[in-house]
Amino acid sequence: MEQEPSMITGIISHTPLWVWPLLAFLLYRGWQATRDRETPLFKALAVPVVMFGLSLSGLLLSFGAHPGNALLGAATLLATGWLSFSSRAAAAIRVDTANHRIAQRGSWQPLLLTIGIFGVKYAAAVALALHPQLAADPWFALPQAALYGMFAGVFAGRLLRILHLYRRALSGAGDTPPVAG
Repeated sequence: MEQEPSMITGIISHTPLWVWPLLAFLLYRGWQATRDRETPLFKALAVPVVMFGLSLSGLLLSFGAHPGNALLGAATLLATGWLSFSSRAAAAIRVDTANHRIAQRGSWQPLLLTIGIFGVKYAAAVALALHPQLAADPWFALPQAALYGMFAGVFAGRLLRILHLYRRALSGAGDTPPVAG
């Protein structure tokens, strides 16, 4: 008698193939962020843009039809966006406009956030695929909305901080703060 595949095997086998290269890219970029680095502007913006998009799509696609979820997601997005924009780590970004480069301190935060958002988004997608009625359950939907809003806010704040410092440096409004040693 042949055994049926386990639930985990079934979930993984039904995951679209594009998810795995995306995960590999996000882990690679998160790992790179653990070291002090100087990167081109477009690379410094790539992960915040991708992760903001994933967070926002999770919020809108899964729970956009419910005003309470959208309101909670927007509130956490704004709060964490402001905190991320004004954080000490964001203040340590240095801009080189002549070479279109950004210098940043190494941090484990981007890797942990990447793993967190991917895990939450994957788990929510699996839960909703198995039990679509969960989208209407406030005990499932509200924490998801808050998490998606939080993740989107962290990445939006970081993105806006980089763009703000870059624009400020271009306008000659002063030097950006140096990377602390």
